[in-house]
Amino acid sequence: MVSITCPVCGAPIRAQVYNLVDVDLEPELKSKLLRGRINVTRCTNCGREGVIAAPMLYHDPDKELLLAFVPPEAQLSDEEQQRIIGSLTNLVMSYLPPEKKKGYLLVPKVLLSYQSLLESILRAEGVTSEMMAAQRARMDLLERLLQAMVDEERLRALVGEADEQLDFEFFAVLGAYVEASRQDGLEDRARALEALRERLLEMSAYGRKLAAQVLARPADHPPLPREELLEKMLEATTEEELAQLVAWYRSAVDYLFFQALTEHMDQAGEEGRQEDAQRLRDLRETLLDLTEQLDAEAQVALEQASELLRQLLEAEDPEAVVREHLTEFDDAFFIVLGANLQAAERAGEEQAYGRLQELGNLVLDIARERLPPEVRLIQHLLAAPDGAAVSDLLEEYESLVDERLVMLIRDLAGDIDEEETAARLLEVAGSVERWLQEHS
Repeated sequence: MVSITCPVCGAPIRAQVYNLVDVDLEPELKSKLLRGRINVTRCTNCGREGVIAAPMLYHDPDKELLLAFVPPEAQLSDEEQQRIIGSLTNLVMSYLPPEKKKGYLLVPKVLLSYQSLLESILRAEGVTSEMMAAQRARMDLLERLLQAMVDEERLRALVGEADEQLDFEFFAVLGAYVEASRQDGLEDRARALEALRERLLEMSAYGRKLAAQVLARPADHPPLPREELLEKMLEATTEEELAQLVAWYRSAVDYLFFQALTEHMDQAGEEGRQEDAQRLRDLRETLLDLTEQLDAEAQVALEQASELLRQLLEAEDPEAVVREHLTEFDDAFFIVLGANLQAAERAGEEQAYGRLQELGNLVLDIARERLPPEVRLIQHLLAAPDGAAVSDLLEEYESLVDERLVMLIRDLAGDIDEEETAARLLEVAGSVERWLQEHS
């Protein structure tokens, strides 16, 4: 802890300064460093935030990495730099066991910019220059979108220009920065990022696709006869479409399915339709690879979901756990939760059943909080039992009901493959249009 003076208002500040970051001793500091939150202080009087120009040694023994960062702002002479780096290196050597004292500790790599420090750490993690450039581009786009939030027209124009860049990776980064901002106590920035996410879920093509997935989960796909499923697979024009069909109908892609596929392939060969036979042979090989990959991923996902459920059951504050791991509550979690609910019900364990049901509802309630208000309204409209209930909802949420809502509902209907839900969305869009005409 050091005492400094705020350069803006002159108020005294007590700040925490790190001269050594050893990720073996304090792993959490690595994430903090990569987020630019090491040696950053905020004045409690004027709220101004600033970086303390302090020399730092970064040590990762697993990767045999020793980096020395000397900020130019510290204005240290070469002699002073070497003395500080030497004393910090000696400190590391003093607590390491003999078998971990290796040659790399004698020659720390000296870096003169924070960016070069971050890039050196990331390269050691296997992150390439291309990956770093892509991440910088995402962050630049994120900042431009944040700045455009004050102007609706400008924001829509920017989203239109960058729509292809607003993909899974971008939304993953956006979600990570929301949580990181909250962890760092930057609540205003976290709220601004969440508001941006809500607007992007509505405006961008990928955002609408995510919202559509909320309205129609893959588990809603009804079972298909094997012959019909085979026809759909043969009609697929890309491997991505084929992989989606396998994900939706994995239970139907079984021994009997492959047996039927082989019979079709053999029949095509016997009838001299060699092109069809080869196409079926290629499909079989692709499906074998996809199912093997999917099963391996599913096993890992189910294991992770089981661990997440265990943490929830043991937590003193389940809501805090849900909020911290919200992006991890996926289909795998609800499959594991459903299996445990069935087991508790069969065993007659009413208390366990109630607890599991309560946790499942908690996850869904918190997840719904993150949806844009328009998508939450659409969920309510889909669940409305009749036209009167739809009218009541539209009156209750009148401030959200306009032509833009109608366009959003129609866009979502176009993004949903499940025909029944898509038809219901179009029906709701018609109801909203009629309501607007009656109240114009």
